[in-house]
Amino acid sequence: MKKKPGIVPKGLEQIRNARLARFSNRTQVRRYQVEFTCPEFTSLCPMTGFPDFATIFIKYIPKKWCVELKSLKLYINKFRNRGIFYEDVVNVILD
Repeated sequence: MKKKPGIVPKGLEQIRNARLARFSNRTQVRRYQVEFTCPEFTSLCPMTGFPDFATIFIKYIPKKWCVELKSLKLYINKFRNRGIFYEDVVNVILD
């Protein structure tokens, strides 16, 4: 597919506008763990500008809210073209 000048593919627009979304935890009476793995995480090394590759593991025990998975995937993809150390990425996601 040829990319036309000035046209942003829908996926890139979704990533650019990504915000974490949540939904009500319908099983608050039970304590359980939610796990998310992103085996193809990429960001840019702020020193060299080259891509950094990693696997991100997120585990949490939901209380009142759960993180909506699609919004989390889009949020993770926002780091693709960002110059940031992997060690900092972990803390940005945690915050």
